[in-house]
Amino acid sequence: MRDQLVEQIGLQIASGILKEKDKLPSIRALAQRLGIHHSTVTSAYNHLADVGLLDVRQGSGVRVASTNAARGAVINSRSVDSLLRAFLSQAAENGFSRGDLRERFKQIIDKKPVKRLLVIDRNKDFHPLLIAELQPHFSLPVQPVTHEELDKKVALLEDSLVVTSLYHVFPLQDMPIDPTRLVVCNIEPGREQMDAIVALPEGSIVVLVSVSETLLRMARNVAAALRGEEVAIRSVLFNDKEELKYMMQYAKVVIADGPSYEATKKLAGKVPVHGFHLYSPATIEVIKDRLEKWG
Repeated sequence: MRDQLVEQIGLQIASGILKEKDKLPSIRALAQRLGIHHSTVTSAYNHLADVGLLDVRQGSGVRVASTNAARGAVINSRSVDSLLRAFLSQAAENGFSRGDLRERFKQIIDKKPVKRLLVIDRNKDFHPLLIAELQPHFSLPVQPVTHEELDKKVALLEDSLVVTSLYHVFPLQDMPIDPTRLVVCNIEPGREQMDAIVALPEGSIVVLVSVSETLLRMARNVAAALRGEEVAIRSVLFNDKEELKYMMQYAKVVIADGPSYEATKKLAGKVPVHGFHLYSPATIEVIKDRLEKWG
């Protein structure tokens, strides 16, 4: 139950359903609502606070943490002039000179061209999935790395456009990342897939298919939170073809990730298959726009 809470809340934050500064129920209120022990909620909240997704403060409750303070400060600014005035005011108040800014701006404008999309995700088995989803849309190579790998290869940041999700941005705060070359994406919340599970009659079997064991675990937790006692949830790694063929005989609905979708659909026959993509078309366009303007 603790893991299910972590996945549900984390995914709602990463997908933008819960936004910065949104207030969550108190530990006691959420425990009573779900009928679970308050220590389970405490553990989930503390974990999400440790990874930077929640802000837990005595007296002010539990809120979604701010993942980008600068964005919050200028979110209503629409013109370059107003953004620059705000920036120059802060720079002057913090003791920087015109010469300091001139040199720094020169470094930004004269940066090396982007040579790759550097996609940061702590889960290694997500990496093939990230490549499969992003590479068809870009001529530049897509290179996934973990936070630990990036610590050892910081030089990659000099000529990369960094792509990550809200779920993974917190550990990057001390990295020398050019904010013009950082895209923090919302991941898809999977509403269509959740609706398909909710609509099933009791006793149905849902089959989850992915190339990633981590994604399967997350999907199992979300599906179990929705209908865990009413439908059977079965997860199958895409490379386990025998198990996949076997489960298609009993599935009422199948949910497959992008790399698995077409082959799974062929195996499923008349069983409805819902595809799931981490990146929406809108997110792909955001990355393309950033490459065009700042690459």
